[in-house]
Amino acid sequence: MKKSFEIGLVGGVVAAVLMLLSAVGLMGGSLMGMVDPPALIIIGGGIMCGVLVAFPLKDVLNLPSVIIAVLFPQQREVSLLVDQIVDLSETARRDGILALDARIQEINDPFLTSGIRMAVDGIHQEIVEGIMRHEINSVNARHRVGKGMISQLGKAAPVFGLIATLLGLVQMLAHMDPATIGHHMSVAILGTFYGATTANVLFLPLGEKLKNYNQMEVESMEIIVVGVLAIQNGENPRTIRLKLSTFLPPKLRKPDNVETES
Repeated sequence: MKKSFEIGLVGGVVAAVLMLLSAVGLMGGSLMGMVDPPALIIIGGGIMCGVLVAFPLKDVLNLPSVIIAVLFPQQREVSLLVDQIVDLSETARRDGILALDARIQEINDPFLTSGIRMAVDGIHQEIVEGIMRHEINSVNARHRVGKGMISQLGKAAPVFGLIATLLGLVQMLAHMDPATIGHHMSVAILGTFYGATTANVLFLPLGEKLKNYNQMEVESMEIIVVGVLAIQNGENPRTIRLKLSTFLPPKLRKPDNVETES
């Protein structure tokens, strides 16, 4: 598995911030006039309180790890994964499945290592499949919790932005002064601006990105399950490549994938 830095995420957020700041400058506004500490406190505190109410504390404490996982995702190169599984199947076909025991140390994917080790140990195929699919379900469940927390932040931010605006309007009306009403009105509306911006630039896209990463990880794990079961079943390596290549986009498939077992 390869860990990489998600430059697109950071680039998109930075570009959005620069775009908004540029728009404020072009409209003749003041950057300091866009700062409203009470609104920031209400939105920041409100969305975190909402997550604490919606999710167990142990999951909320894991939220920084979820953010880091999105910034530095661990992804499998599916084409290389297929090649590795086919290579292992060739060894098993030629020398027997027990020969894979000497090659386990070459595998740097824990999920594939676990599957090959169970196959070498002679565990029944149905049990191997059950254990591996249970692992996939566990990964899905963990990612679902992470996405749920990020989505909760995205849903709550506009609401608490509106609350900040309403509180600002209440304070403005309670201390009505015709000379400063315009300034107080603009500051009050900043809460809505903060909430809508953070939700649509940060939290909701983060949730969708986490969803996409989960789909890619589950698909790569499914490739491993199919490959391990095929090796355990003693299938021809060319047949295994054909089977696993159905998970790949056409441009990543090897030209010799059209070969079939004679």
